[in-house]
Amino acid sequence: MRDVAIIGIGQTKVGEHWEKGLRHLALEALQAAMADAGVGRVDALYVGNMLSGELAGQEHLGALIADFAGMRGVEAVKVEAACGSGAAALRLGYVAIAGGMA
Repeated sequence: MRDVAIIGIGQTKVGEHWEKGLRHLALEALQAAMADAGVGRVDALYVGNMLSGELAGQEHLGALIADFAGMRGVEAVKVEAACGSGAAALRLGYVAIAGGMA
């Protein structure tokens, strides 16, 4: 197994963002994380979200965000695990990197 490290983070500012859509909020966090890490491309995108289908009518977030971010051809997955969706997505990313798949 390969060593794995978190080399960058990004998030949207906490608050109400009625003027921004789901794709714009995700893109903002994604671009911040990639800038913080100093990387220009990624091998895969794991999105953790528990209510996009219920609240926004969008179940296929991974591909939606990857396409909106210009990451065509990048493996993109939405992970849903109730309140643990973010942690589950992080774990899948860890497993992919550690196993040499990303």
